[in-house]
Amino acid sequence: MTGRHPATLLVGTSLAALWTGLALLVAAALASLWFAPPSTSDQWAIWAVMVGVFLTGSCVTVTARRPGSAAGRFLAVAAAALLAAPLVLAAGAPALASALAVLAATVTVPLAALRVVAQRPPSRMLRWADVAVVVTGTGCAVAAVAGVETAQVGAAIAAGTAMCAGTWVLFEVTAGDDRRRVLWLVLGAAGTTLGGMLLFAAQNSLPMGPVATVVATGVLSLPMPLAVTVAIVAPRRADVRVVIRGAAVLIVMLGLSAAVYEGIAAGWEMVVGARPGKGVPALLAAAIAAVYHPVRLRVEASMDEMLFGRSADPVEALTRLGTDLTAGAPPPLWLHTLRVTLGVPGIALRQDGADIATAGAMDDGHTTLTPLRAGGEHVGDLVVCLPPGHLRLPRAATSVVELVAAPLAQALHAARLSEQLRVSRGRVVSALEEERRRMRRDLHDGLGPALTGIAYTADAAVNLIANDPERAAQTLRGLRADIGDAITEIRRIVYGLRPRALDELGLVDAVRQRIAPLRAADGRALAVTIEAPDRLPPLPAAVEVAAYRVAVEAVTNIARHSDGTTAALTLELPDPALLRVTVADSGRCAEPWTPGVGIQSMSERVEEIGGTLTIRTTPQGATVTADLPLAIPA
Repeated sequence: MTGRHPATLLVGTSLAALWTGLALLVAAALASLWFAPPSTSDQWAIWAVMVGVFLTGSCVTVTARRPGSAAGRFLAVAAAALLAAPLVLAAGAPALASALAVLAATVTVPLAALRVVAQRPPSRMLRWADVAVVVTGTGCAVAAVAGVETAQVGAAIAAGTAMCAGTWVLFEVTAGDDRRRVLWLVLGAAGTTLGGMLLFAAQNSLPMGPVATVVATGVLSLPMPLAVTVAIVAPRRADVRVVIRGAAVLIVMLGLSAAVYEGIAAGWEMVVGARPGKGVPALLAAAIAAVYHPVRLRVEASMDEMLFGRSADPVEALTRLGTDLTAGAPPPLWLHTLRVTLGVPGIALRQDGADIATAGAMDDGHTTLTPLRAGGEHVGDLVVCLPPGHLRLPRAATSVVELVAAPLAQALHAARLSEQLRVSRGRVVSALEEERRRMRRDLHDGLGPALTGIAYTADAAVNLIANDPERAAQTLRGLRADIGDAITEIRRIVYGLRPRALDELGLVDAVRQRIAPLRAADGRALAVTIEAPDRLPPLPAAVEVAAYRVAVEAVTNIARHSDGTTAALTLELPDPALLRVTVADSGRCAEPWTPGVGIQSMSERVEEIGGTLTIRTTPQGATVTADLPLAIPA
């Protein structure tokens, strides 16, 4: 039989008791408001119950997810104090009730906020911040009980300052997710502050009763405990920096718009002597609207630099990328350098729809794609994952991407060519090995037995000369026939290496002789026109053989695949160091050419001597072009 660990049972029992106690306090506080409504001067009790109920929910959420959290314990104390305040007030102890409410708001809630980090780094400044919060909060409570409003306001300001100082220290000594938690506190404090400013402005311009004011104050007191709860339970549910950025940009733009409007109106009043009349406010609003968007973009850029890091530097990006490329670094390191410089979550190189290298985390639904071209050829794409909160790359990052796209495309193209060269060399080596194997087989299986037979026959003839001259003569005649067969076999092997016609007729006439018997697919004779210089320069043997094989194989493929009866073969020297062989037909290709033994043979022979082979097939005909260097690379 298995059971739960005693410590787990104890924690579960403690939490159940805590939640039950808070639930009873909630019920009692609501009942006190219902059965003993507070007087007009004690309407703050409604605020205490509102915030106490919310803190109860925060405490339950935090302790359920993190049972041992110190912040959860402080939230529980704050909720209990606020919920007990209306009960104490109803019992006839207004001073104690006021002290409980003030201590909860200025001491326990700030202490809970300063403990959103599970394991606070050891810091004497943090301990001093805790002490300052306790001292200033206690002073605020004492001033509230004494009824000294000026001292209470001063102590409240001091308590808020102590809380801000503690938050700043906590931000400086944390990193990663812990710093995100602290940023949630900043967001909560900003929301409460902004709400208080708006409430103050509303009270001066709108008629608000005591109950409405208290309810509004209660609502505006909730951002801080909500921020504490989110910071502890789900700090990564949303990127707090994006939230802060949006709120800060909105506040700044509202402030700027209001300041510009009021400044121009005040200047108008100083010059004219009266506030702007009808029509002028509309013109002011139109002018503000015209410059709103560009100003907002600059404000957003400034906030992005503060929250997400400094703007990308094109010169730095190109310098760092150039260092990586010069050092022969692999593509993943290129991307890591770019990602760090751009300050983006992820970046990838993509070829033919597949990622060949990535850096960081990619979100395919939140990316921007930049085509990479080298010499007009599309060699891949640079995929950049957008920073959080951005619908497009920032302007500086876009400039960096545009700047590095060209060298990145060249590097990617070079990497692709290197890979193709490696594969090509592998095919060439394989072809050479196959050729050597064929020669060995021909020599061993064909010429070897023939020569061995000749040797044995010669020995027999020597033995027969003295005793049987007639039979010896017959044996020698047979030996002559065997030697003829051996010579034929040698010629076959030699002609397999280099066609005899090349030495006897030359390149052009050898090709003409070889393709003369070819016929088109329908059986008609294939008419091939050959254009070549009157006199070709001396060609290296390998180049001459490659040109011969390409020309013959290309014309043969045209005869097989084209429905035309004419073809054109051109041999030209576009450069003193280059021989170009071009074979074209004017017929329609019955079917596209597919890489087979013939095309592979042409490609291998051209690659062996460092040339290039291009095959284009269209409905109007096929063209084969081979560029063969006259100086063969070693």
